[in-house]
Amino acid sequence: MNKNDKYRYLIFFLLCGLLLLSTEVFAADKVLDVNQLIHSPLSLTEYFDVLEDPGQTLTLADVQKPDIASHFKSEQASAMALNYGLTRSAYWLRLSLRNASDHPVERMLEITYPLLSSVQLHQSRTDGTYRSLATGSVMPFAMRPYPNRAFIFPLTLPAHSSQVVYLRIQSATTVIIPARLWEPLAFHVYERNDYIVQGWYFGMAAAMILFNFLLFIALRDGVYFLYVSFATCMALGVAIQKGLAKEFLWPDAAIWADLSNSFGYLPALAAMLFFMRGMLDTAKNFPKLDRLLKALVGGCILIPIGLAVSVQTFTMPAIVFIIAGLILTFGSAVFCALKRQRSAYFFVASYIVLFLAAMMSSLLYFGLVPANMLMTFGMQFGSAVEMLLLAFALADRFIIIRHKAINDVKQVNASLEQRLQEREAELTEAHHRLRRIEQRQLLSQERQRMMQDMHDGLGSSLVSALRVVEHGRMSEAEVAQVLRGCIDDLKLAIDSMEPVEADLLLLLATLRFRLGPRLESTGIALRWEVNNVPPLDWLDPKNALHILRILQEAFTNIIKHTRATEIRVATGVQNDQVAVTITDNGQGFPVASTLRGDGVSGKGLSNQIRRAEAVGAEISWESNDVGTCLTLRLPIKRKQV
Repeated sequence: MNKNDKYRYLIFFLLCGLLLLSTEVFAADKVLDVNQLIHSPLSLTEYFDVLEDPGQTLTLADVQKPDIASHFKSEQASAMALNYGLTRSAYWLRLSLRNASDHPVERMLEITYPLLSSVQLHQSRTDGTYRSLATGSVMPFAMRPYPNRAFIFPLTLPAHSSQVVYLRIQSATTVIIPARLWEPLAFHVYERNDYIVQGWYFGMAAAMILFNFLLFIALRDGVYFLYVSFATCMALGVAIQKGLAKEFLWPDAAIWADLSNSFGYLPALAAMLFFMRGMLDTAKNFPKLDRLLKALVGGCILIPIGLAVSVQTFTMPAIVFIIAGLILTFGSAVFCALKRQRSAYFFVASYIVLFLAAMMSSLLYFGLVPANMLMTFGMQFGSAVEMLLLAFALADRFIIIRHKAINDVKQVNASLEQRLQEREAELTEAHHRLRRIEQRQLLSQERQRMMQDMHDGLGSSLVSALRVVEHGRMSEAEVAQVLRGCIDDLKLAIDSMEPVEADLLLLLATLRFRLGPRLESTGIALRWEVNNVPPLDWLDPKNALHILRILQEAFTNIIKHTRATEIRVATGVQNDQVAVTITDNGQGFPVASTLRGDGVSGKGLSNQIRRAEAVGAEISWESNDVGTCLTLRLPIKRKQV
C-alpha cells in the first residue's frame, strides 16, 4: 500500500463518519439552553430549522433521513413569528434543546396562533423513541395536552440531556407560527393575565350589547339593533381569532372550525355596513354610495358560500375582499365626513383606531416592535375603542334627535300658542257679540213683559175704571181706590226690576215697604215673622213679579173682604221648598166653592194659581171662621224643563 492509497482510505472513513453523524450535525446547528429562561418568554423563531412539505406526505421518519434532513433551513430571521402566508404546504420545524443542569427542567412550548388546523409535536426520549402529541383547530379541544386557547405543549428535559423536538404545522388558512418557550410559573402568570384581559374585553362587549339591546326595545329604533348585531359579530370575530370560540363555543367542531377561521370577520363587516347605512341614512343622502355599500354586503354573503365549497380556493379571495371592503368602507366614511355628515366623524375615528390595532398586531408578528400588553392585545383594545366610538355615535345621534324633537315641540307649541291666542281672540269677540245680542234680547223680552204686565194689570184696571166713570156709575172714593190699585200695580212692576240676587227675603222686604202705609191706613196690624231661607237661583225679575202679584192679591183680598185686624207673614223651609205663609184673623170663605168659580172672587184665586204654576210653585188656602191662611211653597232648586 502506497502513501496515496493510505490518504484515499482516510478520506473515505472520514466521509462515512460525517455521513453517519450528519443528523446530529444538523440538529446541533443552533442549540437552545433551556436554563437561560427565568421570568420572560423566549421567541423560538431563530432557533427553528424549517422544512417545507408541499405534498403534505412526509412523516417523522422521513424528515429524519439524511437526504431529507439536509433540506432543513436554519438561520431564520429574528421575529415573533414565522409567517408563510396562505399555502397548501405543511411545515416541519426542528428545535434542539439542551439541559446542562443537574436536575430535570420543565418548560412550556406555546404557539399563540390558534387558527392552525393541525399541530403535531414529536419530542425525543433518552431511549431514542419519540413522544408524539397532536392537536389543532380541527381536532376536539379535549385532545389538547394543555387546556388553553393557544396550543401549549409541556416539555420535560432530564438533567444533562439534549433533545430534538419536531413540530409539524399545517393549516387551511394562513400559516403563522408564533412560538415561545416559557418557564412554567411565568407562563401561569401570563395565562392568568391573558384571560383577565379577554374577560375584560368580552365583558365590556356584552355590556354594550345588552345596553343597546334594551335601548332598542325601549325606543324601537332599528339603528340600535344594527349596532347590537355589529358588536355581537365583532366580538364573535375576535373570539374566533383568539381561539376562545374553539374553547367555549364549538370545542368539538372540525369542518366548522376551519370555515369560521376563514370568514370570522365577514359577518362583522356586513353588520358594520348595515349599521353605517342606517346611521348615515345613505339611501336618502348618498344614493350612489348606498349602492356600493349594498354590493359589499352582497359580497359578504357570497364569500362564505365559496369558502364552504373550498376553503383553500376561496380564502385568498376572501382576504382580498375583506381588505378591499375595509378600504372602501373607510373611504365611504371619509366621503360622508367631508359632506358634513356628523355621525361619519365617529366612523372615521373608529376605523382609524381599528386599522392601527391591526397594524400593531402585524408589526408585532414580524418582530418590528417590542412585545408589550398594548401590542399583544392590540386587536382587543382597538375593537373595544371602536365599539365605544360607535356607541358615542349612537349617543350623539340620540342627542341630535332629542334636540330636534325639542325644537319641533317648541315650534309646535309656539304655533299652537299663536293659534290659541287667535282662537281666544275670536272666542272673546264672539262672546262679546253674543253678550250684546243676549242683552238686546233680554231688553226686548223685558220690554215685552213690562208692556204685557202693564196691559194686563195697570192698563186693564184703567180702562175698566174709565168706562165706569164715563157711565157715571162710580163714586169719587171708588175711583180713588181704583187709581190706588193701579199705582200699586205700577210699583210692583218697578220693584220686580230691582236686583234681588236670588234673595227672597229682600223681595218680601220690598213688598212690606210698599204695603206698610196702606195697612196702617186701614188699621190692620202686621206681624213680620220672616226667617232666613236658602237663596233661590231662579229668582229673576219675571218670576219675582209673579211672586209679588200673588202676595199682593192675598193682601188685597184680606183688606177688601175679611175685616181682619191682624196679618201675620212668616217664612220657613219644608224639605226642598221655601214656604211663605200669610195668615189673617178675619172672616173666612169657602175655599172649594170659590175655586170652582161660585162667586166673583174666584177669578183672583185662579190668577194666583196660574202665577204659582208659572214659577213652579204650589199654593193652598185654609180658611174658617177665625181666619184664613195662604201658603205659597217655592222650590229651592227648580227642575229644568
